[in-house]
Parts: sequence; structure tokens; C-alpha cells
Amino acid sequence: MRLSNIGDVSLVETIYEKRNKIAYITLNREKAANAFNVQMCDEMAAIWTDFNTDDDSWVAIVTGAGERYFCSGVDVKESRTRPMGHIWLPVARIMEQVYKPIITAVNGICCGGGLHFLSDTDIIIGSTNAVFFDSHVNVGLVSGWEPIGLSRRIPLNYVLRMTLQGKNYKIDADEALRIGLVTEIVDPGQLLAKAEEIAHDILQNAPLATRWSKRAIMEGLNHGMRDALELSAYMLKEVWDTEDRAEGARAFEERRKPVWTGR
Repeated sequence: MRLSNIGDVSLVETIYEKRNKIAYITLNREKAANAFNVQMCDEMAAIWTDFNTDDDSWVAIVTGAGERYFCSGVDVKESRTRPMGHIWLPVARIMEQVYKPIITAVNGICCGGGLHFLSDTDIIIGSTNAVFFDSHVNVGLVSGWEPIGLSRRIPLNYVLRMTLQGKNYKIDADEALRIGLVTEIVDPGQLLAKAEEIAHDILQNAPLATRWSKRAIMEGLNHGMRDALELSAYMLKEVWDTEDRAEGARAFEERRKPVWTGR
């Protein structure tokens, strides 16, 4: 099912499709390097809100149209004629509250504000032509949200080099794999298939358990070890009396695949 609009928001710059419990989100401004403008940000806010509340969507895959660019961040040309401000930050705030698994498949260049997707999603894979760099300082902008998020994923010295050297320091696919920025690299033609393979693996697991597990990890990062462990113990209780937890136990005893309902 491909959606053309969500509520009052028409989808012009983004492709949003739902198939077999997977939501496919494609940045669709290939001629503009898949940069996000105000329209795309409005669309993405609506998409993430819809995904988060749709009981039939359990996993999301994000990618960009074409093979040259994944996302180049804010549309600089549009920003010359209209105040863009922090147009992506409201979207990032919404994504912070999405505890369903999100897979990002990076095809080509990912730079500037495009690095938000690396900070705000869960599993990142890349094509062999993926390239990562931070161009904020090259155009006179402060780089803050993205490197702070990336510092939770890769060693700080790489984050600082990306931030301070700007576009003069690029991380290719092999280096991204070596430092843990991505978990896997594949040929461009196999990128979506690999993302779908990961998504199908996730779909075999209890959806509530995966969401609460993600939440325990992400919210635990905001606490010391003892408080984080207590928080995770609380979250364990949240799924203990669910139908899926009981189904998991029955399926294990009966040596069959569980049938999850998300309840």
C-alpha cells in the first residue's frame, strides 16, 4: 500500500509504503540530492507519527531515491530564499519517541543534516558507495545534534574529525564498517534486500518485547548504570502480563514458531 497523503499532509517529496508489517520510507528528491526542505520535513513528521501509531507497522526501513545520494541534509538552495531555521528538529523530536525498530539503508552520500538518520535510527547498513561527512561548518552552521548523537555510536575522535574538518574528512563504506558506523556493507543493488532481510528477522520476534528493549537501551543512555538497570527492570514488568509473553512461553514448550499479535 503506497500512501499519497497522511491526514492533511500530501506526500510530494517522500514515498511512504506499507507491506507485510514493514513501513518503507524513501527520501524522493533525487535531483536535489535528497536534501530535506520544509515540505519534506512536514511529510516526515506526519510519516513518523503515522508509523508510531499504526498497529500493523512493526518495522521501518529508510533509504534514499537513486544510488548517488542518501541525504545531503538541508536544501541550501531553498534556505537562500526562505528562513529554514531548525526545520528538522521537530521531526527528530518525534523520532525520539518511536520505539519501533528503524533500519536505515544508506545508498551513496550521507552528509550534513542527513547524519540525523544515523543518530535517530537503530540499525544502519550501507552500500559499497556510501560516503559520510559533516559539512555544517563549511556553510557557516553549527554542527551539534548530529555529532552528539554519533558520539554514542562511534569513537569520539572520528566524530570530532568529521565535525571540525567538515567536507575535507570523508568516511567511506569500508571505514564506516571498521569503526562501527554501519554494521554491514553490500552492493548497491542488494541494499534494500539486505534491509528487508534484517526487518524480517526482527518480525520473527515479539513486537512489544523489541520495542520495550529498544526503549530500555535508549532511555538507559540518559542514566547511570544502576538507574538504567532499574529502569530496564520496570520495563520488563510492562510486558510480563501480555498475550505475546504468554504465547512465547507456550511456543517454546510446544517447539513451534510463536504467533505474535502485538498485545
